Amino acid sequence: MRTTVLTLATAGAVTAALLTAPAARAATSPAWRASMQHESLRHGSRLLTVGKTTWAFGGRGYRDGRATAFRREGPTWRQVALPSQARGEVVAADAGSASDVWAATLGTKNGQPVAMRFDGRRWKTVQTLGNTIVTAVTVVGPRNVWVFGTDGPTDRRPVAWHGTPRGWKKTTMPFVVWSADLRSGRDLWAVGWRSGGGPVAGRFDGKRWRSVPDPRGSLPAALRDPAKAQLVYGRLFAARGTLWLAVNASIWSAQRTDAYLLRFDGKRWRSERLPKRVAWHENGSFVPDGKGGLWMFASTGDYRSFLFRRTASGSWSSSPVKGTGLQYVELADLAPAPGGGLLGSAGWETRTTATGGVLSYR
Repeated sequence: MRTTVLTLATAGAVTAALLTAPAARAATSPAWRASMQHESLRHGSRLLTVGKTTWAFGGRGYRDGRATAFRREGPTWRQVALPSQARGEVVAADAGSASDVWAATLGTKNGQPVAMRFDGRRWKTVQTLGNTIVTAVTVVGPRNVWVFGTDGPTDRRPVAWHGTPRGWKKTTMPFVVWSADLRSGRDLWAVGWRSGGGPVAGRFDGKRWRSVPDPRGSLPAALRDPAKAQLVYGRLFAARGTLWLAVNASIWSAQRTDAYLLRFDGKRWRSERLPKRVAWHENGSFVPDGKGGLWMFASTGDYRSFLFRRTASGSWSSSPVKGTGLQYVELADLAPAPGGGLLGSAGWETRTTATGGVLSYR
């Protein structure tokens, strides 16, 4: 591997050291290898693949600093300048197309969170978000985007910013949305939790948010009892009309957390427990395998991540996430790699330093 220093042509951009993979490799079994490295991605970045492009978003955290964005086309990554208002880190992103990419920032003590859009040429700030702590971004269509979150760290009032051709409107939500996706067309589903209550799911019918069949009904009875377990909904993902939902179940008596995968076929929810004692990462994504199955990841909690594959027939396989010369690799997100394989954002350690970036699996 070699380190290449790239200088941005965009005005006001910075120089970044990016780690690129060798141009050719001998045919081997699938393995994790460093694709790009940058300190701002140390704590795990958000990944987003749209068409032939993959984005990796990171930042410096709440105290101060600028959010960062990296774009991969072909084998090469380059840093792309974000608006000056993009402070903190990017916490959520989604896209309708390669020229309609949206992202929202956490903000810092010195700057409000913002919603930004990439139009195929550059990023622009579209809307400042006041004191909203962003939890999710979902693009429904051209000029139709939702930004979900809560009003401030203490109020925790669930809110949504909805951007349409008529402008932006901020509304109070019936629950805090943690993850949302389109089941089909404009059929928008979301999961999260009620303020002061348990997990919940809902659906937007074009005018208002409505209740849907409770995913908890598919889980073992003991897990549905708040006195025995705590349930936390994670990533919601739609593929071919089917909804997939990550659920962590913390069992009080056993002092452990089990990871469940739930599936909704349009009529009812079904559940299955992952075949290892792991927990979902709060931002972990699902990636279709092209054969009706899914790739996903979960962690043992001691800096060890596992890659899972569930086939269309329901069989499971798993393998630890390891890279040559890398220690304590912990994935934070997963995305398909254009041309085949997977990309995973991660933090890791070597013998001399702790850093992060993007790993490739192929």
